[in-house]
Amino acid sequence: MEIRAAQESELEQVVELNCIAFNPGQHERYWQYVRGDSSYRLSQTRVVVVNDRVVSTLRVWERRIRIGVSLVTMGGIGGVCTDPKYRGVGYASALMQDTIGYLHEVGCDIGVLFTIIPEKFYHRLEWTSFPLRGFKVKFNSAIANEKPSDWQIRDFNLETDLDAVASIYDTANAQQSGAISRTRAYWDMKPSRIRGILPTVVAQQNGNIGGYLNYEIDDGCATVHEIGCLPDNPDILDALLFHLLQACAADKVEEIEGIFSPQHPFVERLKTVCNSDLNPITDTTMMLYAVSLPVLLRRLVVEWEAQIAASEESFPSLAVKFPTVNDQQTVLRYDGNNTIQIADDASDAVNLEISEADFWQMLFGEIRWEQVESDVSVSSEVSAFLGTLFPKRDVIFWYPDRY
Repeated sequence: MEIRAAQESELEQVVELNCIAFNPGQHERYWQYVRGDSSYRLSQTRVVVVNDRVVSTLRVWERRIRIGVSLVTMGGIGGVCTDPKYRGVGYASALMQDTIGYLHEVGCDIGVLFTIIPEKFYHRLEWTSFPLRGFKVKFNSAIANEKPSDWQIRDFNLETDLDAVASIYDTANAQQSGAISRTRAYWDMKPSRIRGILPTVVAQQNGNIGGYLNYEIDDGCATVHEIGCLPDNPDILDALLFHLLQACAADKVEEIEGIFSPQHPFVERLKTVCNSDLNPITDTTMMLYAVSLPVLLRRLVVEWEAQIAASEESFPSLAVKFPTVNDQQTVLRYDGNNTIQIADDASDAVNLEISEADFWQMLFGEIRWEQVESDVSVSSEVSAFLGTLFPKRDVIFWYPDRY
C-alpha cells in the first residue's frame, strides 16, 4: 500500500472510481472537478495505490471559511471512496489519516467534510459532527397573491448579473459565521456551476440588482438553497419571497424547506406570511477536524480583542485551558489589558471541561457560552469573559458550497 498525491497518469482511474462509487456514467462531471477548477493541484487528489492500481481516493478542496467574522484556511474533504473489491481492509481510514498530514503541510487550520455515509466512520477517525439547523414549512397556495413592489423579479442572466450577485454575496456574508469566502474565480469554476451556485432569480430596481434567490422545485417540495440581499432592505426580501410563493403555487408545492437558520430574516418573513409554525430540522452531515488548533485560535484573536474592547467591560488577567481537541491542548491567556495570547502552558489555567461538540459549536457561535456554562465550574469573572468572547450567532454553510 502506498498513500500519496495522485500522478497525472492516474487521474483516469480516480475519475472511474468516483463514477463507480457515486454517479455511474458521470465521467465528464468528475473530469470537470479537475480540469474546470482553476485552484486545482495534483497534490489535492490523494490516493491509495496497491500493485499500481488506485484502490481508494479523496479530494481536498482548499477554501477559506468564516468563524465569526474571522477567515480561516479550510481543507474540505470530499469524494472519499474505495473500489468495492478492496473495501473493508482499512484503505479509506488510512487515506483519511494521511490526509491530515497533507492538510498540515499546505497550511490548513481546519478540516471540513460532508458525509453521505453513517457518521460513525468519521467519528472513529476523531472527526466531530457539527449540526446545521434548517426548517420546513407547509405551503398554502392561498397566500401566494402578488404583493406590489418596486423590485422586479426576473431570471438570473449569467452575462449581465454575475458581478452584482458576487458583490451582494460578499456584503451579505461578511460577518456570516460558517460561510465560505467566494473569490470571483470561485463563481466561474466548473465545480461550483455543477453544484448549482448560480441564482435562480434576481431582484432588480432601476437597473440595479439588490438581491437574489437560489431555489429549486421538485416532487412537491421547494428547496431554498441560498438567499442574498443588500442589508436593511426588507422590500427586497418580500419581493423575492412572494416570487417564490407564486412559483410554489404554480407547481402545486406542498412544503418549503432549507438548510439554513430559521432566524434568517427571509425565513422569519416566510413564517409570518404562511401563518404557520416552522418545523425545525437538523442536518448532521457536516463534520470538523482541528488540523492545527493553536494556529486556528490565533486567527480569532483579533476579533476576540475587538469584542472585549467593544464590551467596555474590565476583566482581570486570566488563563483558560480549552478542551483537548484532536489530541491538541491550548490555553487562552488574557493580560487584563486587552491582549490575548494562545499558549500551551496550562499550569495556572482554569480547565474548561466541555465536550468537543460544544467547543466547536461555541467557537462558531451556534451556541453561546451561557448554554454550556451550567455544566462547568468557573469563577464569575471567567464566565463573564467567556460570555463576551462567545456570543450566539447564526451559522450558515450555504448548500451550493458543499462538495
